[in-house]
Parts: sequence; structure tokens; C-alpha cells
Amino acid sequence: MTTSAREELPSEFVSVGDVAADLQVTERFIRRLIADGELQAFRVGSRLVRVRRGDVEAMLRPVAEQRHQSV
Repeated sequence: MTTSAREELPSEFVSVGDVAADLQVTERFIRRLIADGELQAFRVGSRLVRVRRGDVEAMLRPVAEQRHQSV
């Protein structure tokens, strides 16, 4: 049984839809991050937009623990 090149070698660049699916958010949200300059993306040809996996990982940050203050 043969596998496609895509299955053998994970791509450094992924589609907006793939990023959205991985993060469980909408494509619209990812496109807004790109438009706002929070996530770098690359145009391939006239229509395709791709995002580098490393840029997605770099954008993620842990949520700070909220401390409850006594009054």
C-alpha cells in the first residue's frame, strides 16, 4: 500500500481551515488574526493563503492564573 507525499511529510505550511480546525475556532477568527497582524500568513498564487505551523504555536500563550483577592 502506498501513501501520498502529504501523509509522509507533514507540511510546515497549513491552510486557514486546518489552523481553525486544530484550534477549534472558526476560519473567520483566524482570518481576523491575520488581518490584525497577530498571525503571519503567506499568499500562494492569487487565492491560497497558508500559515506556518510555528507561527501558530508562537502565537499561543498560557492563560494567567487569576488570583482571588480577599476583601
